[in-house]
Amino acid sequence: MKRVVKGREAWARGDLQEFRQLISASGRSSIVNYECGLREMIELYEILLKAPGVLGVRFSGVGFRGCCLTIIDGDRVEEAASYVGAEYKKAQPELVSKILADCRVLVCEPGDSTRIILQSRASCLSGL
Repeated sequence: MKRVVKGREAWARGDLQEFRQLISASGRSSIVNYECGLREMIELYEILLKAPGVLGVRFSGVGFRGCCLTIIDGDRVEEAASYVGAEYKKAQPELVSKILADCRVLVCEPGDSTRIILQSRASCLSGL
């Protein structure tokens, strides 16, 4: 709980370095303290931490068939997506080969509510 409060405060101050450390520590805590995340997700978490422009990474959906939530500098989204796509393909070639090429990295923007923005993206999930 303290980390959440500190993270909110760091974000409000614009202290992205502290925010990155706090949100990524949350992701690490899920792995180490709660044994969340399959090997494939943990590898993705590690790759995301190294991606250019990443401001923080953590699990969402408890790490069991969930996802890695990553906050990225808006000016570096394409660079980060390219890096993550290439590195994860090296780490998990068999898994990546089962995912449609344009669905391997999904970039989202925060919004007012949950809704499908691009109907075609729903087809990305049909084979998983």
